[in-house]
Amino acid sequence: SDYIEVRTTQHGGRSLFAARDIPPGTQVHSSPGPFAHVIYKDYRREVCAQCFAYAASDSVLPEAAQSRVWSIKWKPEGFQGSAVWFCSEDCKRAWEKDEAGPLQMQLDATLTKAQVASRRKGPKPTNMLSFSSAAEITQDAIDQAWKNVDELVASKAQLVAHCATLDLEDAELDIARLLVSAIVRRHVSERPSSVTDGLVDSDPHPNYMSWSHFLHLQNNELANIRERRHILSPHLRIYAFLCNALPRYLLPYIPTTVREVSARDTGNAFGIWDGDRRDEMLGWGVWISASYFNHNCSPNIRKTRQGRTLHFETTRAVSAGEELCISYVDTDQPVEQRQKDLESSWFFRCGCSRCQLESA
Repeated sequence: SDYIEVRTTQHGGRSLFAARDIPPGTQVHSSPGPFAHVIYKDYRREVCAQCFAYAASDSVLPEAAQSRVWSIKWKPEGFQGSAVWFCSEDCKRAWEKDEAGPLQMQLDATLTKAQVASRRKGPKPTNMLSFSSAAEITQDAIDQAWKNVDELVASKAQLVAHCATLDLEDAELDIARLLVSAIVRRHVSERPSSVTDGLVDSDPHPNYMSWSHFLHLQNNELANIRERRHILSPHLRIYAFLCNALPRYLLPYIPTTVREVSARDTGNAFGIWDGDRRDEMLGWGVWISASYFNHNCSPNIRKTRQGRTLHFETTRAVSAGEELCISYVDTDQPVEQRQKDLESSWFFRCGCSRCQLESA
């Protein structure tokens, strides 16, 4: 967009700024689709796999969604227990054109089968990591935890035995499905070229942005684990589960994708909401370019979603050189709650003029 430019800031890493004066109500940026996303399994029949339309939304006509679920179904041939639904034949055809969607659903059936297989009776595997409440969590300790699970993964016999009684939880399976969407996106876009020895971007949807762009997002691994001591153990469990469940041709993508996406999910992801009153969060995803917008409790940018695309437009007149900001939290909350939410999920304390005024 001619309206924005990327700059590096002292307080928020890379951010977006107005390249010129912008009038109110101007769309300054669109992020066409998530690099990685997941719709919660419980909502699959109610959420269109292509445009994320919610069948139970008040805005959907009763005749369009019978019994508040979509009726157009797709499931991979030869794979049981996995399917997605669509609000229209147009959405189904658009989804089928992207190789990533059908491939991900084949792998989804594989994950579902592997989850069932992980619930065999027997001694549960020992916890690969536990931090005491008093222990200081350091980057070295986190790196060692990943090294330990890598040693487990290196032995196929040990990995199979470990996963046989892993008993992967449903919430962990949703995270695994998000990670698989990123693995598939990498696999589809990073194809060996017959002309060169390297990898080329052959993704039919380049606007999703590349893995290299994803890695430019802020890494929150240490901050997130310090805030949520319990979170690293599920990440390690999911990593072992995916190494055991996914086909061999995807194994080269798993180590870096699982850890790097897990490190950037919190703090960069956007919820996929029902679109009306935001009463229902249907899943979440990472729109790479959308993550460049920093936060302000008096935002000058409004975010809306149309289908898979996130749109950003000005809420007021913006001067050239002014930072373009959205709000990460409910700005109707008192300053104390806003600060608490921001520190918990985005790992910073807001210093905007509104917070300074309300904290005085």
